[in-house]
Amino acid sequence: MKRFYILLTLAAIVMLCCQCTTSKELRQAQKGAKSTQYVTLNNYFVRNDVDCRKMQRLVIDSKQEFDAYFGPAAIMGERPTDINWNEQFVIAVLLPETNKATMVTPLGVKQSPGNVIFRYQVNRGRKTSYTLVPFTAIALNRSFSSQQLQVFFIED
Repeated sequence: MKRFYILLTLAAIVMLCCQCTTSKELRQAQKGAKSTQYVTLNNYFVRNDVDCRKMQRLVIDSKQEFDAYFGPAAIMGERPTDINWNEQFVIAVLLPETNKATMVTPLGVKQSPGNVIFRYQVNRGRKTSYTLVPFTAIALNRSFSSQQLQVFFIED
């Protein structure tokens, strides 16, 4: 029993240290970060073969990778938002599948050299008779290679 409490204490300490490091990195990224323009992607859906049992935060660099997660949803003549993969990349947040009306809304993006800070909000509503995979996705200009970026996701 004593070993269990020691292991539990050690695990808690490790988790706290990881959070402190992330917070420190985020504070560093926020220094000198400036708001940047982005395009919210509309008229897409999350494919039904994507495992949506847990939250996913994605940085997508190619059409092939994007198509593995999303499909176009033409709605009454409205076309899906175009993505120019030569000049843009995508940041997305997918929440677990739910039967509650849920909206994920981008609030803003700040960028500093090597860092992107993406703020979003989740609004949960009433229970529904169907399930859905709530998500939001935005396109950003490629001022840096997306592999060289550290992306911070902040839920407000």
